[in-house]
Amino acid sequence: MKQFIAVITLILIVSCGSTINEQLIHIEGYWNIENATLPDGSEREFPFSNHMDHFEIEGTQGIKYRVSPTYDGGFVNYGSPVNFTCEEIDGELVLLFKDGNEAYQQTVVTAKKDELVLQHENGTIYTYTSYNLDNEE
Repeated sequence: MKQFIAVITLILIVSCGSTINEQLIHIEGYWNIENATLPDGSEREFPFSNHMDHFEIEGTQGIKYRVSPTYDGGFVNYGSPVNFTCEEIDGELVLLFKDGNEAYQQTVVTAKKDELVLQHENGTIYTYTSYNLDNEE
């Protein structure tokens, strides 16, 4: 019976770890913000924006850039990039941002190939869709 419990525990640990790793893989890339849901339940939609977030991750370290696409298919960075680290906290993937003197965290709610949902520590939920240059043509 102890071996059975040990095997089940190991499977659960490995399963959680693989989910976190899959989320990390999907976060990297270009994301359009679709909407933001504030803690009071009100929503702010972003029907069209030529600004997006670009996430780069290497290991547990990452950088978030604000970018705009250019007519030649490239991107222009604007603003300062924000460094972050990725940590698993209570079984959830959390992005810990450090921007100058400001530090905040966002919990990954969903990270799929075409959808990213982050919940800011203040309760605001940001929903993104993946940016695909083919969708713009």
